[in-house]
Amino acid sequence: MSEQGFILWFTGLSGSGKSTLANHIAPILRKRGLKVEVLDGDEVRENLSKGLTFSKEDRDTNIRRIGWVAAEVAKHGGVAVCAPIAPYDETRRWVRRTVEAAAGVVGASPGLPGVDM
Repeated sequence: MSEQGFILWFTGLSGSGKSTLANHIAPILRKRGLKVEVLDGDEVRENLSKGLTFSKEDRDTNIRRIGWVAAEVAKHGGVAVCAPIAPYDETRRWVRRTVEAAAGVVGASPGLPGVDM
């Protein structure tokens, strides 16, 4: 059986540095021999979720897609570094359950405001 992967999930407001952080961390992880996929919210929306609007329903669909792809990457031994805007708690909780089922562990950073995954 292959080594278990993991997911790093950064969320925040537009322009808060999610993509910058994801794109900084990815090459560091690759240098350590890990297979890394960056799932940037804007890039996923353009390529995997094209046609979705910014309604709550479509935002939820986009975040669920990112979560599902991330879980598949982790399940197959890779690292998914995710950087979406995920404004709805219910959807973040769905992603958390999906990630836990695939990757087994969800890490949080207690003490940081707004961190719930």
